[in-house]
Amino acid sequence: MNNSRLGKGLSGVGRLSFSIGLGLVALLMPFATQLRASDHIDSPSITQDRGSDLTDTYAFVDPNDNSQVILIMSTQGFVVSGEHFGMAIFDHNLRYRFEIENTGDAKPDVFVDVVYSKGLGREKTQTATITLPGGKSFTAPTTMSTQEYKAPEMVVTADKDSDAKFFGGVADDPFFLDDTGANRLVGSAIKNPGHPQTSYLSERGGRDTYAGFNTLITAVSVPAKMLKGASDVIGVNAVTQRHVTQKFGAEGVLTGEGDYVNVDRDGNPLVNNGLIPAARKDEYNAASTTDDAAGKFKDDIVKSLKAMNTDEEHIAKLAKIAVEYGDILRLDLTVPNKGSGGGSNKDGGFGKMGGRRLQDDVVDMVFTMINNGKALGDKVDANEKPFQNTFPFVADPTQPFHSGEKDDHTRQ
Repeated sequence: MNNSRLGKGLSGVGRLSFSIGLGLVALLMPFATQLRASDHIDSPSITQDRGSDLTDTYAFVDPNDNSQVILIMSTQGFVVSGEHFGMAIFDHNLRYRFEIENTGDAKPDVFVDVVYSKGLGREKTQTATITLPGGKSFTAPTTMSTQEYKAPEMVVTADKDSDAKFFGGVADDPFFLDDTGANRLVGSAIKNPGHPQTSYLSERGGRDTYAGFNTLITAVSVPAKMLKGASDVIGVNAVTQRHVTQKFGAEGVLTGEGDYVNVDRDGNPLVNNGLIPAARKDEYNAASTTDDAAGKFKDDIVKSLKAMNTDEEHIAKLAKIAVEYGDILRLDLTVPNKGSGGGSNKDGGFGKMGGRRLQDDVVDMVFTMINNGKALGDKVDANEKPFQNTFPFVADPTQPFHSGEKDDHTRQ
């Protein structure tokens, strides 16, 4: 479960036609047998379509240059260092899209799209094509993934024409959470609705389920002026999309035709995973942020919160975040962001209209609100590996450990 995973989806996914068995994403909620605060492997369908699995979304003003907005999408969680040759490949048949809303409603207005060339693994890079608002585009190589004991240097491509930057590659999973504690808490609410066992969340003393695991990072630094509208507030939502028709050719390559449809979507942390019923998770992922605002999933969210014993006041606050203007992460470009590791000041970041930064403990923040404002956390207060101070800010991936090392860094 991940600190910042709350939403996903788009409608029309049921129309997807596959020549081979590919599935769409469904998240596990507090009324399923498993909950993941992040979007990591959030449904049986995504388990079989790992490339499209959105794990987290981050958006914040660069603390080193307030004129730049940092957009980070992590996909394909639980990449283990011993399989970097075969697992560290972006799906060439997906469109990785950041949807930007800048007019104050729930409808995306501009987009930042990334598509990758076919990947081979085995220390071969891919080529990313990044398309910015207005149709400007540039290409960039991904960072090679290796089996060496020391992580390779991250390759950052700067586009002089647009002042944008790009990074694509394997990195340490930036999400931190005790998934077992969260799952046990949710399970208690399932067994006894209205009476969750809140102590379960922290009873293990703070073990980060995602420590030692890597994920694929798509990160773009974009001039704020390209994203903003009349005001300084923008909304950010991440989606992975496939063409409506998928074909598996005789040469063994999967290709697509027709319009793009969402396979997975992610806005605010914990919404989809925590508040959407299992039976509707695929539908939620297939839906749009405008469907959210139209109230398509409002009753489901309210019912889930009541089972967690959330009072009317906090139900209204949470519903406003995830329903009224869509499940979209909000970023006020004037909210201060400063400090190391992508920003750490207490008056910025998630919950302060400052988007979501890598260091924001969104799990504690969201569970506290669900717990009617009473502090509730998992005692996992920071990522095990420190974040970098410059773009792309994420930490180096965990590499295969040397024979002399006794700790593989996993904290399951």
